[in-house]
Amino acid sequence: MKKTFVAVLCFALLALIGVTMLTAGGKPVQPKLAFASPSSEIVAGELADAKLTTIAGNLSTYKFGVYFCCYGLTISGPDSQVGGPYWDAIPFTPDANYVVTKAQASVGWGGLGTNGVTLSINQDNGGLPGTALKTWNKINLSHFGSCCVVTTGKDSAGIPVTQGTQYWIVVSTSDATKATYDGWAFNSTDMRAFPLAFYNQGIWQTANSILPGYAVLGHK
Repeated sequence: MKKTFVAVLCFALLALIGVTMLTAGGKPVQPKLAFASPSSEIVAGELADAKLTTIAGNLSTYKFGVYFCCYGLTISGPDSQVGGPYWDAIPFTPDANYVVTKAQASVGWGGLGTNGVTLSINQDNGGLPGTALKTWNKINLSHFGSCCVVTTGKDSAGIPVTQGTQYWIVVSTSDATKATYDGWAFNSTDMRAFPLAFYNQGIWQTANSILPGYAVLGHK
């Protein structure tokens, strides 16, 4: 069953679900929130690969609650019904030198526009997402509001990342998904606000929010 969702700018809703989105200067930004009714589409989620190290991430180890299905951040293209691109990125800093071989995000299709999204691992550029080190253009996502399939990018060769250096896992759109309307579901393991970056009107901004579900995995 296809699930659609509605994105809102209303700060009343932000307060309702406990999301705080502020720029580095303390001024409120306007994130797009996605929400959906709980789905009868339940599939056991993919748990962490025991052969890989979790370099960064917040996905739950409970297969029927890997993330929270029903609220998240909108991911949209410039031709979507939202009226512009809305992308998000989460920073991570490895505690050792690793080679990233898998990236995961709890992003699902909202039932409107192209069923697809772009997942990438990016360098840092002055505290904001910079050049992509690896990009995966994913199609046929699970429906936003269902539980608990993650969107996964794999690279057998691996992406080297350096201890103490900040990187980003980015969920965005491409030329092929200009009309997409997706949702990146929040995690189900930590309700505190953490830094992220938010893209709209052609620029990245720093923000603080409950984080969507994600994982960056690899080996030394």
